[in-house]
Amino acid sequence: MNSYTATFLSDHGYATEEFEAASPQDALKLALEYESETYVCVERFDGPAPIHEILIDDDEGECAHWQSEDLRLRLAAQDLLEAAELVVSRWEQGDLAAAVRELAAAIAKAKGGAA
Repeated sequence: MNSYTATFLSDHGYATEEFEAASPQDALKLALEYESETYVCVERFDGPAPIHEILIDDDEGECAHWQSEDLRLRLAAQDLLEAAELVVSRWEQGDLAAAVRELAAAIAKAKGGAA
């Protein structure tokens, strides 16, 4: 068994926990189980924040990594928006104009109302 450090990251900060496991992937599984069973959270004056990322480190550095669906979506938001804008710019005058106008409205809403 090897020793691994799991770092649980939230929007408020982080917490760490040590795990003994055969591999980094096994340590990550243990960390995910630990987080779901104990609801690891980082407290701050305005309340707890859910964990959105777990990093597994050994003596040589990071060796496994997990991200929540919410974090992956937040990290992809700019790319998704740019792709949607590209679709709008290329298809606005085509057969899909009505659907693209709806997409353009959704993009405007995502940008805070700016067209």
